[in-house]
Amino acid sequence: MPIKPENRSRYPADWKAIRDAVLLDAELRCEHEGCTARQYAVGFWRLIEGVHVWDETITPADSYSEARQAAAELWSEISEIVDEKREKPTVIVLTVAHLNHEPEDCSRANLRCMCQRHHLAHDAEHHRANAQATRRAKAGTFELF
Repeated sequence: MPIKPENRSRYPADWKAIRDAVLLDAELRCEHEGCTARQYAVGFWRLIEGVHVWDETITPADSYSEARQAAAELWSEISEIVDEKREKPTVIVLTVAHLNHEPEDCSRANLRCMCQRHHLAHDAEHHRANAQATRRAKAGTFELF
């Protein structure tokens, strides 16, 4: 996930090296339980028995641009034969999640390599709380209780 400019100072100067080490330690795979997504793989998220499961169609590319090209080629092959509700192919991009939502804590125990789907799911409640606080601050209202 991109780091917001206002939070940049909360990350250590060597964040990119830490991030790369976590990705390599995870062998470029999402560490969310049961997820099989790999960095720059192309495929589809399938909803099976209420759970989104990664269905890899094309093995991982060496770069994001190569993966995007492969996804575009796959889409051009299948777009005419699938119904319009079908999602386009997805390119997996791995991110590093802070389990306690504190960027200052970069211990390996606090960091997990996750695909964007699982990182966003992990952060959902935290994002909701931040959005609510931002709306309250903009409205200029105070909490009564």
